[in-house]
Amino acid sequence: MTEPVVVGLLGITHPHASARVRALREIDGVQVVAAADDDPRLKYFTDKYDLAPVATDELLADERITAVMVHSKSKDMVPLALRVLDAGKAVLVEKPGGAALADIRQLAAAAQAPGAIVQVGYNVRFAESVTRARQLLDQGLIGDVVSVSARGAPLVGEHLTQHLNQPADMGGALWIIGCHMLDVLLSIYGCPDSVNARVRKYPRLSDASSREDAAAVILTYPERQIVFDFDVHDRLEWFESSRVAFHGTGGLLEIGILPQSVRVHLPEARDGWSAGWTTWEASRFTTPFARTEQNRFSELPELDNIDFFRPEMRRFVDSIRTGAPVAVPVTEALGVALVVDACYRSESDRGADTPLADPV
Repeated sequence: MTEPVVVGLLGITHPHASARVRALREIDGVQVVAAADDDPRLKYFTDKYDLAPVATDELLADERITAVMVHSKSKDMVPLALRVLDAGKAVLVEKPGGAALADIRQLAAAAQAPGAIVQVGYNVRFAESVTRARQLLDQGLIGDVVSVSARGAPLVGEHLTQHLNQPADMGGALWIIGCHMLDVLLSIYGCPDSVNARVRKYPRLSDASSREDAAAVILTYPERQIVFDFDVHDRLEWFESSRVAFHGTGGLLEIGILPQSVRVHLPEARDGWSAGWTTWEASRFTTPFARTEQNRFSELPELDNIDFFRPEMRRFVDSIRTGAPVAVPVTEALGVALVVDACYRSESDRGADTPLADPV
């Protein structure tokens, strides 16, 4: 018999909240029953998704609830997650896991407690294109990877929203959105030794109410270099222009995020692959990534495409039911935070080579 898992939400205004509710409800034996938030849209959300609107204390005291998803403002993520752990429940904390490096260090320490289940909501790493790339790299299809180039961007205009300009956050779009692609890179190669970065603000493109417009990041490893290009003025939907290219001694591997795609170029046939280009692409998403015009940006709660959330939620439930390793442990979210922190410090030193801070 499938062990039941009963889930509640603390915070509903992040767009990933509804996506995860829908993904969880596709899993046998999982119930999502309640949500708490001070935001006036709580009633809209709970009515639409058939949840009980409750207070935070009531949700944490509910003995039926075995797991809680935290989708609050960044500054509240860790305080709420610590309360969930104190209540003896598993927790998924929306990425990046907190407002600043100190928050995620605190969460990482709490996650070391015996029996604690803490997963951070980095979901792009579960894209099939990323999974396929990791498999092909592991089998050595393109030889030794010498360099990697990556691209990421939110949809133009999102950088002006409150979501990307929370006063307590250590950064803007690079921290809250760019972290997705950095997580993809670090999930494959781990933390770099150092970072060189320019994180720029261009007054001709947006006013002083928003933070960074663009970032150019070099991640330096002993064996290779990774370059990450990020800006906030892309006209395409979320992740539609996001790409990673792996340049190897025996070929080239490129992946796209949405629509998910894999392209391989080999100089000669090998391991069942033809010489030249081989391309795979998932079915294109034909509706905007955001569900409605009213819910276009991140202060509002709904997404249409939940492809990445299905495997993410299955892994979260597996950890609760079977004790399987947490899919995205806080230590890995801390790695992303250390890289972003180094990016901002590098920019303050005009792009100087900047080692990562101590994890603890």
